[in-house]
Amino acid sequence: MANKKLSEIEKKKQELEQELASIQDGLDRSIDDVREGVSSSLEPKNLIRKYPLPALGASLLVGFLIGKARKNPSRLASKERGSYSKPESRITSELKRVLAKKGMNLLMDFLDSKFSEMSERKRSEED
Repeated sequence: MANKKLSEIEKKKQELEQELASIQDGLDRSIDDVREGVSSSLEPKNLIRKYPLPALGASLLVGFLIGKARKNPSRLASKERGSYSKPESRITSELKRVLAKKGMNLLMDFLDSKFSEMSERKRSEED
């Protein structure tokens, strides 16, 4: 009788361990799915495609602020930079050029997709 109760307890323990393992697997999969969803939705390329005009405005604003800061540096900042000002300005101008090019490419891709959607809708309406 005691052996029977002990085997039942062991069996119940194993069942509970299996159930706990399956719950843990389900939680791990859910967490991975959420993590992938968040990382893909916060990826800069997806954000720019989803909100192209605000992204363009933000990039223009940042470029304007960087350009304005470069035109009116304080005397203290120019003394601190010393000989680094030329390479910094080259890197900054190259970075601005690349960002502007990427922004324009994304904007053109967005506009192309919108125009093709409009033309497809127009064709389907004519048919």
